[in-house]
Amino acid sequence: MKKLVMFTSAVTIAASAFAWTFSGSTTESGDCEIPVWDFKASGKVANEGSRGYKSINKVAMKGVIVGNMEVMEEADPEDPTVTNRFCCLEDFNVYIYERSINALIKFENQKVEVLTAFGKYLNDIVNLNTRPGRGYTLESDVLWTMEETDCLGGEIELQFVGFGKTKGGVTASSPNTSACGDNSVEGCQIRVDWPSWNGWFTGWYGDAICDLTSPMCDFDCELVEAVAGGVWSAKLNKKRSTMTSVSAVESVMEGAFRAAIVTLDELCAD
Repeated sequence: MKKLVMFTSAVTIAASAFAWTFSGSTTESGDCEIPVWDFKASGKVANEGSRGYKSINKVAMKGVIVGNMEVMEEADPEDPTVTNRFCCLEDFNVYIYERSINALIKFENQKVEVLTAFGKYLNDIVNLNTRPGRGYTLESDVLWTMEETDCLGGEIELQFVGFGKTKGGVTASSPNTSACGDNSVEGCQIRVDWPSWNGWFTGWYGDAICDLTSPMCDFDCELVEAVAGGVWSAKLNKKRSTMTSVSAVESVMEGAFRAAIVTLDELCAD
C-alpha cells in the first residue's frame, strides 16, 4: 500500500493523516490558502500564418496558474469524535495575458491528472525522523491539461508535463529543534511546500486551415487542429499564495497586469 503524506503551504498537518493533500490553512476559520504560480510557455504551432497559408509559427503564453482548493473533513482515526479539516487541490484556473486586447483570458477548472512529491527524505519526514524546523529537498512531478474552444471554433487541447523541486520537513516551535518523540516539542507536524516546475507541452492549439497534404490513410483535414508544442514553467509566487479567496487573487492579478479578466465566452461574444 502506498503511504501518502499531507502537503502544506507554510502550515501544519496531523502526522497521523496519510491521505496526501496540498493544504494551507492559517486562518482561524480554517479557510484554505490558495497557491499561485507565475506561468510561462513558448514553442511552435502549425497554423495559418500572416501570409495566408499554413506555416510553422511561434506561440508564447504568459500568465498565472491558480489552484482551486476544497476543504474536506474526516474523522480522526485515533478519536472518531474529532473531525479533522483538510485542504486539497481540485483543479487549476489558468489566466493567459493577451497583450493585443490588454486582458487576462481565464481558462476555468483545468484538470490536474498528477501532482506528487517524492524523494530521499520523504519516509523520514512521514515518520517524524527529521530535525524539526529544517527543510529537506523533495522532487515533484505534475501532469495537467488546458482545454477550451476558441472564438473560431478551434479546439485548444494542450497537455503539460513538468518536473521540479520543493521542500518538506517537520514543523517546530522556535527555538525548539530537538527530535520528535513521546515528549516532543510543540510542532512536530508534517509539512511539504508547493513545488515549482519546468517541463514540456504538446497538443492542439486552435484551428488549422486545409492548406496541406498528407500520406495518412483516410485523412480528413477538417478534423485536424493546429499542432503545437514547446516548453513551459510555473514558479510558485509565495507572496501571492497567502490569500484565501479566488476573487482576492484575481483582484491582485488585475492590478499587477493592469488588465481585466475575461472568459473566452465573454471575449467571443464581443
